[in-house]
Amino acid sequence: MSIEPAPLTVTEVRRTGPLVDAVYTDILQPSFPPAELVSLAGLRDAITARRATLTVALDPTGVPWGAAVGEWYEPARVMLLGYLAARPGSRGHGVGGQLLEQAIRTWSQRYDPCVVLAEVERPDRHRASLAHGDPVGRLRFYQRYGASALDLPYFQPALRADEDRAYGMLLIALHVEQRYRREGQAVDAEPVRRFWFDHLSATEGAPVDGAARRMATALAAERVTVRPLDEYRHIPVAAG
Repeated sequence: MSIEPAPLTVTEVRRTGPLVDAVYTDILQPSFPPAELVSLAGLRDAITARRATLTVALDPTGVPWGAAVGEWYEPARVMLLGYLAARPGSRGHGVGGQLLEQAIRTWSQRYDPCVVLAEVERPDRHRASLAHGDPVGRLRFYQRYGASALDLPYFQPALRADEDRAYGMLLIALHVEQRYRREGQAVDAEPVRRFWFDHLSATEGAPVDGAARRMATALAAERVTVRPLDEYRHIPVAAG
C-alpha cells in the first residue's frame, strides 16, 4: 500500500547517531540488494571521516522518509550519489526528487564537484521487484532531472570481501561543471578516471581481470561520450 508522507523537511546529517541507524535499517536496507549496499558500520565510518554525507527527508515527528548518501572522492573532486531511496510504501510521492535536488544544491555549494555521478542498474540486466524498485522507472526518474549515461562498460566494485561485484550497471552523470563538458556530448575523462581508480582501489585493490582492464581502456581517452538514458542499450555491458 502506498503511504502519503506528511510535509517533509530536507536536512543534511553530518554526524552518526540514532538517525543514521534508522535511515539504514528502515530505508536503505529494504531498498538495495546486499551486493550494492555498504554495511552500517561502513556508513558510520564514512560519515565520521567526512568521506560521506547524508541528506534526509524528515516528517514533523522526526521520522525519516527518504535519504540520499553522497560519497566524496576529494582527489578527483567527484561526488558519487551512493544511495537515493524513499521509505518503502512512499515511492511516487516526490520524496526522491525533493532529496535529489536539495542534495545536489548542497554538494555544489560545499564541495564544488567537477561531476556528480551515480551507479544504477541496467533494465536489460536487472528485473523489477517490490523490494528494490524498477530499473526502467529509475532511469525515467533520473532522465527527468537531466541525467545522462557515460559510455563505459561499468561495474560496481565489490563493497565487501564477502560480496560479489554488481555487474550490469550504468554510471550516470547527474551534474557536470561547465568547464568539464566537451563538444559532441562528452565529458572530460580525467575526473571520472581518477574517481574510478580511487573507487576500485578502496574496495578491491588493483584487480587485473578483463572487466577492470576494459574499464581502464575506456577511460584512457581524453573524453567520455555521454548518452541519453533511454539509449543505454548502446552502452557496452560489463561481464564477469
